[in-house]
Amino acid sequence: MTLRYPDRGERFARFIRLLHPGEDHLVIAGDLVDFWYAAREAGGLQCVLEPGLKALKEFVGKNGRVTLIAGNHDQHLGWYYEREFGLKFDPEPFERELDGCRIRVVHGHLLGGRSRWKGWMESRFFLRMFQQVPDFIANKLADQLKKYNSRNRKGDNLRHYMVFEQYVKSLGDSDADFAILGHVHQTIFTEVEMESIPNSENQAAARKSMVVLGHWFYQSSWLKIENGKAGFYIWEDQAERPEQVMDQRTWKPV
Repeated sequence: MTLRYPDRGERFARFIRLLHPGEDHLVIAGDLVDFWYAAREAGGLQCVLEPGLKALKEFVGKNGRVTLIAGNHDQHLGWYYEREFGLKFDPEPFERELDGCRIRVVHGHLLGGRSRWKGWMESRFFLRMFQQVPDFIANKLADQLKKYNSRNRKGDNLRHYMVFEQYVKSLGDSDADFAILGHVHQTIFTEVEMESIPNSENQAAARKSMVVLGHWFYQSSWLKIENGKAGFYIWEDQAERPEQVMDQRTWKPV
């Protein structure tokens, strides 16, 4: 979310309004805001100007429980989240049993799928430099990055999903039922067949659910856990209500 793209904040605010403070536990898998906000907006503006952050602040103010994991776009914003919401980053992986389901959450940018130059762009040095350039230069850089991401999104997504799937398989005989990741600009909700684990007594280790929470540029997506059951939801902008998706794949294993 940024003030430059208010539709993203409206989308997040619409989602927040579905939650019940005092009952629901919201886990954010990173990249709540992007580097533009980190570099050029957070320092001088109050979150009340941004509808999504305003809704989050109201949720927290009503005793809504929030777990926040740092993403590559907001890893340098710990000071801002603490100042505005009283939230601190939780270390990843975040592992917890929530309402009968065992989850493991990582953002995903450190698993090996991203380009080296993007890692440099996410550095504190780059953000400081980006913060100092005039608006017309910053706008041009942001537009060029947007075009690059659009041209290369399919290949980037495939590369990350292959890395993510290997990560889920590497969990082996862990207690997690759901491996939840973010970072990429698509969504996937599917099961990963684990490699056979000799002498394993944990039958759940043979298969784990992989949940990739895709971007909120054009839709919302989340995993809801309630009464020992989990459902994956997508809320399109034109739809009146969210839709539960049983199995969404953005690529097929070879």
